[in-house]
Amino acid sequence: MLRVGVDAGNFPRDRRGMGRFARSVVSAARTDPEIELELISLRRSDDAALHAEFGELPLHRPARAGRRDAYDVVWHPWNGMRFRSLAPSLVTIYDAFAFDDPQPEPISRWREQAPIRRAARTATKIATISAWSRGRLIDALGVEPERIAVIPLAPDPYFTPGDDAAVPSALTGRRYVLMVGAREPRKNARTLIAACARALDRQSEMLAIVGKLSSDDARLVADLGVAACEIEAGDEALRTLYRHAAALAVPSSAEGFGLVVVEGMACGVPVLAAAAAALPEAAGDAAQLIEPFDVEAWSRAIRRVLDVRAWADRLRAAGLAHVAAFDRSEPARATIALLREVANLRT
Repeated sequence: MLRVGVDAGNFPRDRRGMGRFARSVVSAARTDPEIELELISLRRSDDAALHAEFGELPLHRPARAGRRDAYDVVWHPWNGMRFRSLAPSLVTIYDAFAFDDPQPEPISRWREQAPIRRAARTATKIATISAWSRGRLIDALGVEPERIAVIPLAPDPYFTPGDDAAVPSALTGRRYVLMVGAREPRKNARTLIAACARALDRQSEMLAIVGKLSSDDARLVADLGVAACEIEAGDEALRTLYRHAAALAVPSSAEGFGLVVVEGMACGVPVLAAAAAALPEAAGDAAQLIEPFDVEAWSRAIRRVLDVRAWADRLRAAGLAHVAAFDRSEPARATIALLREVANLRT
């Protein structure tokens, strides 16, 4: 029996990205008769939500991980290690953005970086989500290459083609280019906004943004007169937006993997993505890759995918074929296999 303690820290707050991936691992582990799973809750205020979601799974405080006989391995899925354990530990670190683009305020910067530095010093093994992120973690933190395993992400099985719901009323009757997540500077919304100002017909086409723009980028939308809307979307609404979009644009200058890229492909939307960071790894040859800050190139790419049906269909088919090759359960299976490997390193 493999006794696994799971840092439950962000489960009550994170339902996309890290949260979806961590849940997939917990779900797979719960079906394995050779795994005994426990959650480690850092905050009593989270306990009710954890009990409501995970039912009968035992819930403990971090102090339990300080007992040598408590666990065979402890998994920290939240981009760092917020408590120590006497058992071997696996820490999933998705990227090095806390160091590449650090918080300007010292206390905020320390809070973000300290758990990652602790993992770099003391974790038995680190998992990350792309070869690009692995290289950045090695460079930023001096982690020995042999301590870092790469487990690429995959789109959740929920994301599929279809036509099951209406888009938000602001988009009714318009074709739209979709951007998911825009507030952080590395998401590079400014380039896409400027490109859309050149490319889109303001009467019949829009830029749809899932999430909030920064105040500066919102002003740029107004100054350039771009037809745009900001939308808060859970999984169901996001899938609908993917399915109905004329194109998905991912202009980020830095992504640890680019989950949005493969989610969009899985829903059948043509994808335009920056030729930067891990996005080419995620996209393969199934997206049009564009230099991240080349406004004119983005404008031409947007216009082409909107105007040339055959090109849009080619990208759509390439994306569906690309994600069809994914085993969507593999990231969870690979993580569980790595937990077993780490447990066997106990001295």
